[in-house]
Amino acid sequence: MRAFATRAVTRRCVSLAVSLACATFVASGCANENDPAGTPFVPVHPGVLTVATAFLPAPGFWQGNPPTSGFEAKLALVLAQRLGLERVRVVQVPFASIVSGHLDGADIAISQLTPTGEREKHLDFTTPYLTAPSGVLARVGVEASDLQTLQGLRWVVSTTSTLTAVVQDVIRPSGPPVVTEDRTAALKVLRESRADVLMLDLPVAMGLARLEPGSYRVLGQVAVNHGLAAALPDHSPNLEIVDSAIRGLQADGTIDQLQSRWLGDPGNVPLIRTQP
Repeated sequence: MRAFATRAVTRRCVSLAVSLACATFVASGCANENDPAGTPFVPVHPGVLTVATAFLPAPGFWQGNPPTSGFEAKLALVLAQRLGLERVRVVQVPFASIVSGHLDGADIAISQLTPTGEREKHLDFTTPYLTAPSGVLARVGVEASDLQTLQGLRWVVSTTSTLTAVVQDVIRPSGPPVVTEDRTAALKVLRESRADVLMLDLPVAMGLARLEPGSYRVLGQVAVNHGLAAALPDHSPNLEIVDSAIRGLQADGTIDQLQSRWLGDPGNVPLIRTQP
């Protein structure tokens, strides 16, 4: 499955050891002085792309300390290069704050975000840099290959996830799911065996299973597609510039290469049919 490019912190930055992270890394290489859309990108801090993200670490997306490895970490780096900036600064922000438009001064949020009508009231989204079918993440030892079996499993969902509706309306579990506040809490429920399965965007599920094969496996994908996009503050003058840069990274194959390197091939994940 091909990754398609498309169009959308906390007030203080402290160490990863206390769960809020601030990291700066150099955007190596020579960047064009002019942005792809012909208008200079105007960062909050000169020469720096400040990126808000919610989940650190996020296997496959943001890894390491500082978090300079992974799909979104490298995407931020090459994006900074395209925008003519020298460095990337990463700050951790609660997911609920990001989706409600509170980036607290960051230029952009890159945090496995799915654009929705509600979120677009508070943020400007680029075109998606990844297409993301729904993926079924399970504890190791849990088996399912069809809808009926999935319905009989114990599910966990989160109130901030757009995929909760997919579980409720497409899977329709036979028992009530465990409800959590966010993905971190949902993964804790899964890890503690209080649930069997969790619905995530497929690239996110693949990243987790790839990094923790002793804990998780991806049972399959459900043909409900979302896109993962970058988000900027509402009415940001930088939207067109960033959108153009992301489309350029798709066109030249950079995003495909990053997806292959950090997330793997979603085409290898079996499709679980939800329609007769």
